[in-house]
Amino acid sequence: MARAKKFLEIDVLTAAIDRMRHVYDVFDSVAVCFSGGKDSLAALHITRQVAEERGRLPVDVIFRDEELIPDPVIDFVNEYRQLPWVRMLYFAVPLKSTKYILGRSTEYVQWDPARPHIRPLPSHAITLKPGDNRHFDQYTMDAFAGSYFKGKTAFVTGVRAAESLMRFRASVNKLNENYITGTAAKNVSLVKPLYDWQENDIFKFFMERGIKFCPIYNAQHLAGENLRVSTPLHAESSKRIGQLRAIAPQFYGQLMAMFPEMLVQERYFKDLDTSGVVKQYGASLAGVRSYILDKMDDEHQQAKALKMLSDVEVRASKDAAAYPPDYVLKYFMGGTFKRQLLPLARSQR
Repeated sequence: MARAKKFLEIDVLTAAIDRMRHVYDVFDSVAVCFSGGKDSLAALHITRQVAEERGRLPVDVIFRDEELIPDPVIDFVNEYRQLPWVRMLYFAVPLKSTKYILGRSTEYVQWDPARPHIRPLPSHAITLKPGDNRHFDQYTMDAFAGSYFKGKTAFVTGVRAAESLMRFRASVNKLNENYITGTAAKNVSLVKPLYDWQENDIFKFFMERGIKFCPIYNAQHLAGENLRVSTPLHAESSKRIGQLRAIAPQFYGQLMAMFPEMLVQERYFKDLDTSGVVKQYGASLAGVRSYILDKMDDEHQQAKALKMLSDVEVRASKDAAAYPPDYVLKYFMGGTFKRQLLPLARSQR
């Protein structure tokens, strides 16, 4: 049976508060994954309200310092780190990520001890001890952060379905408790109490409660940029990396000094013929495999992509309409294939 959108009889704020009350009912530990961005800020304040009701202050907060973050965001996070109702675990550990240049994704490591850093490691951060050579990824980082908590743990995020098709599909993949999903860490679940909020709901919430948001959003608005705090080298952000000149000029200079190859992305991305790539490789899943072999030079990224494509091919053999080749190709072209590709909804086929 096809699923249909159904509107609730309550506003999104009331729904989010009710979801967080349920989370406190069923989880032993609750921690907010805070990025300094607007969505996780709203999630943090809603969690604070419910924690106060339950006598569970201070609120546990996780911040993953991804190194390539402008100073205004770091300053804003540190303001919250020092609030009496916040108990923050501030992580600055080697974390695998990707940089996207003209349709090709290659791996780099945030806080890589083998290279200079864009800024010094914060003295208050949780780091790895000398001799610990681990490099985390998104999944193992959940487990590492989860080890600091007891029992069944909820990581509260500000993820909203309206931000992308992938986030929408992840939010409607379950019939019950669709805002709670599992992770690779057995004791950790991700919670998305704001999954049905729109951007205007976020700013209305701030205005009504007198909550100040990170000032970098003002610079993004004036530059005509998307209002989002994210690492500047991944696929979506790198397409507009030149905007950093206006938004955070000092950070832009530091970033290009550390990763000068990104100048090629800034200068020539607008000339990249993505429609031609789709026409050449998007007619079949075999074509998608050829794209991965032809365009992904990083061996680790290529192996990861081929493994994920094999999984898609198995699922497509049972429901081909859910995985049309051009849809699958664009997923890999985006360079952000960290999580499983979800099937197209029936209404989108």
